Amino acid sequence: METQIIAAPDCLDASLDPKYLYSQLMFAAGGDRGVADLLGVTRQGRLALIELKASEDIQLPLQALDYWLRVSRHHADGDFQRLGYFRGITLDPRPPLLWLVAPGFQFHSSTGVLLGFASHETEIFQIGLNENWRQNLMVTFRR
Repeated sequence: METQIIAAPDCLDASLDPKYLYSQLMFAAGGDRGVADLLGVTRQGRLALIELKASEDIQLPLQALDYWLRVSRHHADGDFQRLGYFRGITLDPRPPLLWLVAPGFQFHSSTGVLLGFASHETEIFQIGLNENWRQNLMVTFRR
């Protein structure tokens, strides 16, 4: 899934800038580390954190929100541009977008409930893919 999105980010969302898509970024907080699947930017300069799951995972919302908090902190501190990410683009100062991506029937039934507890400043989108995404990745819904 990650490879397909990196090769053609517009298959996920036409607003993603294909020049700026980073995969498997490690973020540390205290002694805890996490690896975010994809970090990109829209053509308007808004960061987009993309967390991918090929199968149902009850932890997806909490894991993604944890990474979102880390990315938000680094963004607010100017770390990405200071470290050479997103060269040549002015990043939007607003908090990053958060995209949860999985085959449509693979979102755990508690995902919506858990996301309801997220801060209103976190713009979260569930992006459902077709079940045979390995052959031809297509978005079937966004919410």
